Amino acid sequence: MRLDLHHVATENGSIAALAYEPRRARDLAIVAGHGYSSSKHNLDPLCAFLAAHGFAMYALDFPGHKLGASGGRLRDADDAVAAMAATVALARSHGFARVLTLGHSMGAMAALFTAAEDRSLLGAVAIATGYGRPTALSALQRAGATDFRSGYVEGATLPELVEGIDRRYDRALPLLLGRQALYVAASGDAMVSPASVRDLYERAPQEKHFVTIESDHTEAGPRARAEVLAWLDERFPRS
Repeated sequence: MRLDLHHVATENGSIAALAYEPRRARDLAIVAGHGYSSSKHNLDPLCAFLAAHGFAMYALDFPGHKLGASGGRLRDADDAVAAMAATVALARSHGFARVLTLGHSMGAMAALFTAAEDRSLLGAVAIATGYGRPTALSALQRAGATDFRSGYVEGATLPELVEGIDRRYDRALPLLLGRQALYVAASGDAMVSPASVRDLYERAPQEKHFVTIESDHTEAGPRARAEVLAWLDERFPRS
């Protein structure tokens, strides 16, 4: 496997994207986005695993994330979608006509919205993101969790980022009709409950699949490796 770091220009500055080039590549690329306050390092075990099975992976750092290699500020959800769309364009510039989006938490939100806006994408994998997030965050704030690691991000706090997000899901999800989508819940997730992931899944159109894994929120991406690969192999087998 070969790794190449790319810097992609967007309207909000430059973002970093790590390309995983498999030795025996399939004709499918997957663009992967991390969660709020994290970086592409969190998804490296998943990306490296999928690359070892032939998928060309493109893992990006969202703007404003201090653990990552991108610059700029994360102003709102549109910035996250723009960053993922720019990475999709990078994958296509490398000759991949067939592209999926994938993400964990905030990155899963971006993956779904990016796929909704770009109907040429084959679909999306959404790990540990759900419907009703503002309500859940308000409950966590009442319980004393008031920071949500906002110090790790230059720009919007997590509650600011997801303000009005359910209304956006209501508009975006119908646009995924007829494309493939995998929704992954983590049984021990204290940030995004399995029930909220199930709620998001129930609101989504076909073709869709739901799975629950044993994990907390942070490790849900790496721990979903087997389930994501099985879903990919079934729908996008090696030709």
